Amino acid sequence: MIDQSTIDRIFDAADIVEVVSDYVTLRRRGVNYIGLCPFHNEKTPSFTVSPAKNICKCFGCGKGGNPVNFIMELENLSYVEALRHLAKKYHIEIEEKELTAEQIEQKNNRESLMAVSEWAQQYFSGNLDSHIEGKSVGMSYFRHRGFRDDIIKKFQLGYALKQRDAYTAEAQKKGYKLEYLEKTGLTIVKENNYVLDRFYGRAIFPIHSISGKVIAFGGRAISKDDQVKYQNSPESEIYHKSQALYGIYFAKNSIIRERKCYIVEGYADVISMVQAGIENIVAPCGTALTSEQIRLLGRILPSVDGDRNENNKNVTLLYDGDSAGINAALKNGKLLLEEGMNVKVVVLPDGEDPDTFAQKNNASDVLNFLNENETDYILFKTRFSLAEAQRDPIRKAQLITDITATIAVIPDLIKRSVYIKECAKILEADENVLYSQINKIRKGRIEKEIEKQYGQNAPASVLQRVETPPVFIPEEEKTGGEITEKSPVFAPEERNIIHFIVRHGEKTMCEVEEVAEDNSVQIKKITVTEYIVSELQADELQLSNPLYQQMLAESQENQNNPSFKAERFFAYHPNPEFSKIASDILTEPYQLSKMHDKQKKVETEEERLLELVPHVVLDFKFKLISNKIEELKNRLKGETESEKILALMQEINQMQLVNRALAQRLGERIILRI
Repeated sequence: MIDQSTIDRIFDAADIVEVVSDYVTLRRRGVNYIGLCPFHNEKTPSFTVSPAKNICKCFGCGKGGNPVNFIMELENLSYVEALRHLAKKYHIEIEEKELTAEQIEQKNNRESLMAVSEWAQQYFSGNLDSHIEGKSVGMSYFRHRGFRDDIIKKFQLGYALKQRDAYTAEAQKKGYKLEYLEKTGLTIVKENNYVLDRFYGRAIFPIHSISGKVIAFGGRAISKDDQVKYQNSPESEIYHKSQALYGIYFAKNSIIRERKCYIVEGYADVISMVQAGIENIVAPCGTALTSEQIRLLGRILPSVDGDRNENNKNVTLLYDGDSAGINAALKNGKLLLEEGMNVKVVVLPDGEDPDTFAQKNNASDVLNFLNENETDYILFKTRFSLAEAQRDPIRKAQLITDITATIAVIPDLIKRSVYIKECAKILEADENVLYSQINKIRKGRIEKEIEKQYGQNAPASVLQRVETPPVFIPEEEKTGGEITEKSPVFAPEERNIIHFIVRHGEKTMCEVEEVAEDNSVQIKKITVTEYIVSELQADELQLSNPLYQQMLAESQENQNNPSFKAERFFAYHPNPEFSKIASDILTEPYQLSKMHDKQKKVETEEERLLELVPHVVLDFKFKLISNKIEELKNRLKGETESEKILALMQEINQMQLVNRALAQRLGERIILRI
């Protein structure tokens, strides 16, 4: 574990201009530098580097941050790996905290397993070139499959000799302990210490981590007598099959460049498609697709629409055209949707799989076929299932239930609304029915989440999520057919609050007089953070965005720290989401409304904290109350009982009194374009 003092030295040494210049050609513009963004294709430079703030930001795609964020994003490294990368660049020796005996043992075990796996790959690959059996059987098999020599070397393919203990005997001769040979799963130890190679007489497919380390193997039977076609390494300390994707190391740069990933079922499918020029392709490691594997992809896939919505990820499922392939596509597509992916499906011609199809066609034909035959997953599922259920009302009703359950897993509100409209047309169903069913499903999921987390003791603020789940509902009578969100997120108002927390959180907003116990008068300084927190707590409010709420809490916790500077604290925060928000705030332009610009003396934002901060807090409260009034009015429209109508009217009147008081305090609204 890297200790905090070393992390601080790395951050102090890392110059954003130097770090970015290793990847981007920069030229000076005023106090900043600009260049072409490395995260998306552009002709006009929009990538800005600020030496003063030591951060970067692309105003086209929104990516950027501090030097560590930049390296993490560009090199697809973890936080610790990015720190090590910069430490090496600036010749900083990594000082690690003293590990416990248990941590040391775990570290040594992991390193030993990695060393064994690395050597095993070299051994298996070496058999193809240096062993007569490897050349005649292993290499012949790969060439018969149509794999070129350069592709065989790229994927580090290999061959395990038919002798049942050849690998184990050679590994022990090289000094590798039987304990670690067994822990990797490459050696099986039976009674009386009888050893047996897991893979023998098989073609070997090494499985790499995202950083390129060999962590496991797949073995393909070559002999027709072998009853088990594929064998895979078992779970180990370095390999968890549900979290690994075959080909991810070789595909990651192409996935970033193409802004898309293809998913196939087998190792040979990946290799043949790469040979045909489709490099942004991966496969599960002998398992069904898992949520962990999808999240691994999500960390690589960039935003496809150039905005800040990281949920827009393009994935295309490429499967055989038989029933097994289609069923796999239907099952895996829903998992991908649930993780926020944009999912498409390509079904290959009858009798073809990605391996055979790529071998039979040239690169341009393969690419053209994929582009021409991509179909949106939900529309594919709807039309495919409808063809079978068209004349059966019961099956069609089941289909509508299934489709609404699929749409309900989509996290993004706007995407759900679009799919509801499209599917309602195809199914000839009432949109309101689909909305109602989706509301019911999402409410049920929220209830389960709350019960799992809190049991029967969930606080009122959490239970409110069940009453107003964040899903789309039709409100045609109010919006003329437009779809609105039942539980709105007060994004602009909350963003303004966090703007002042990040830029001025520790700064003094005002001073107040306090009378001590001895009747002496003391002057107490109130910081921006302290004022905002006290104002929200007075009305038992908190920010609905959990990231913003956590940033506010951490700023509050650090108010007694004399060295705390909110800008630096959040810009260099180990949580990349926090540092991304801070970098956006510190680089984005803002201005006061024209009415305020007419003053003769143009004051800085910091000089006007006493005026601006109360306004953004009141803005937030005003929006909350206004929204509550609208909710009460909507409830009043549908109420028929006189007692409830009277109670609602009284509540509305009280809310309107509060709202008028807030409006009066706000006076002339200050508009911050942040």
